Amino acid sequence: MIFRQANLPDLGQISSCISISTLECGKSGNISISGTLTNLNAEEALINQNKIDEWIREVEERPGSAALIIQYIANRLSELASREEELAAQNIDLLNGRKVEEYESRIANLEYQLELLKRQLGGEVNLPTEMPAIKPPIETINLLVYNPLGLVMRGEMNQVEIASGQTIGRISDWESLGDMRPNVLITTSQEELLLLFDSGRTVTLPVSQLPLLSVESLDWQQASVHEPTVKEELAAIHPIAKMSLYETCIQVSRRGFVKKFKTSFLATHITEKYIGTGVKLPADKTCGLTFANKNDLFVMVSQEGYIFSMQADRLPVAIEEVIHLGITDHIVSAFITGNKPSLLLITQNGKAVHREVSWLEPASSFKTKGQALLSKERREAGTRLIGAAAVDEADWGVILHSDGTLTTYNLRELLAAGSVPAGNQNASILCFSGFHMPEIKG
Repeated sequence: MIFRQANLPDLGQISSCISISTLECGKSGNISISGTLTNLNAEEALINQNKIDEWIREVEERPGSAALIIQYIANRLSELASREEELAAQNIDLLNGRKVEEYESRIANLEYQLELLKRQLGGEVNLPTEMPAIKPPIETINLLVYNPLGLVMRGEMNQVEIASGQTIGRISDWESLGDMRPNVLITTSQEELLLLFDSGRTVTLPVSQLPLLSVESLDWQQASVHEPTVKEELAAIHPIAKMSLYETCIQVSRRGFVKKFKTSFLATHITEKYIGTGVKLPADKTCGLTFANKNDLFVMVSQEGYIFSMQADRLPVAIEEVIHLGITDHIVSAFITGNKPSLLLITQNGKAVHREVSWLEPASSFKTKGQALLSKERREAGTRLIGAAAVDEADWGVILHSDGTLTTYNLRELLAAGSVPAGNQNASILCFSGFHMPEIKG
């Protein structure tokens, strides 16, 4: 016989006299040689009449093992009670339909992600036993111009003919929309778009579903109409085909409020066609979204030249004011720096301000004033930022002027020049969109 001391926190120390032969194959109630109970497999873990009889014989022969057996039974009953509660909750969910709705939502999200992958590969993909070689789709650069009324125009840019300083087109009937300030987005023909309205409503569609117009002569009368509901405006359009590559989606308001959530939640919101406004103040509106991983540096830029930056994993999960803006100020751009080395910030009068990403001073707390880019004198003189982006020298950009003209620029040349070359002296800059030129294949 071998004697061991078993140290039990609740039952004190007892001497258990257990034979090696009794312990073989998990017999004698699964009592181990160290004085603890083992759960070798599901069958042996069951409490049945044979097990009870075996324990009784064990206690009669070795009374010191009684405490171990009682502890094992108590632990096992606790596990069974907990499992019973879990199963009861699942049954309730199944009976009232909540579980079914959850599974249906998951299936819809997976189907949507699969559809995005198919579109990236150029359409429906059948999966036969032997996979044929898939011909890569021809990807082109597309220019989107949209406004708060939900009007969206799409034109295709000739990648071979793009030149820096080139006027690629003009929007006709420019003055008819009054104060409905338009915006520009450069994307690819294989992209998926999320149209975000300031009510929190969303619409998704592939770029290829938008009518293709001539960039040289864009006309609002020919625009695709995604009409907002009453008291609703189109706030932003975002490419989302690659959202699964990111952990976090960050929602930004015009007054500097931010919240983050997992991109898997965004997939659910897309299915429900509603993401929420992301605002707290009556005078605030949705500004847009950006995707990030936890170590990415998130940046917001205001019209009056204040910059907020912070690592993405430190951003709030509930709507919170992270930068305190003046009453006349609002956010114009939000993005992550990624692996881009430089920041490009453009003013309404054509000044191209260049800063290294290392120049940024990440905030240590929320509700800060932000890092100032413009001097007090320049702000008082009326200088305002119309946009900003993280860029490198290989990137390009499209600028929309207040006379409706659209101009392309190589950002390396723009950074070196420090300003947008003067065209129409009376035309200010409304917005710009940066993009990376895809490699020309073949």
